[in-house]
Amino acid sequence: MMNASWVDLADDYLTRQQRALAEAVESDGGFGEGGRSFRIAEHLAAEGGLHRSDVMAATALFLAYTAFQAGNLDAAQGFARRLRGLDPGSVELVFHLMRLEVGREQGWLPRTQYDDLLAYAWRENRFDLAQRAGDIQARDVDPGAAPVGSWAELERTLCPLVA
Repeated sequence: MMNASWVDLADDYLTRQQRALAEAVESDGGFGEGGRSFRIAEHLAAEGGLHRSDVMAATALFLAYTAFQAGNLDAAQGFARRLRGLDPGSVELVFHLMRLEVGREQGWLPRTQYDDLLAYAWRENRFDLAQRAGDIQARDVDPGAAPVGSWAELERTLCPLVA
């Protein structure tokens, strides 16, 4: 019984840390360096037993997204450059997370992008990604047809900076 209580406390603590990170990203992303967000991300990675580079890469992506949505392209590009300096496996994960959000936003992805997303999910044993991709349709589209929406625009803007 005592162990279950400790687990519940740890889960509650990590949930609070995740919320604090989300709030920091929301307030830091439109401008600045994202210092508070990255400090909380470092702490969350250490306390939550998460891969540090994955947490930092996701934080950089969401800061870039927030800055992009606020119309601050310079800050978005700065966060993308910071992302590029992280572990390549973490950058690949974040790239596929962005692609997943593009597909979820519009309900479909070009078949090649959808297939790449699923191949990554299976190769890396990320069944959570495969499951979340289940609601996305794969479509055969003209090569010039580009997905639309805020995530798609962010992908077009930032991916060349990360590559």
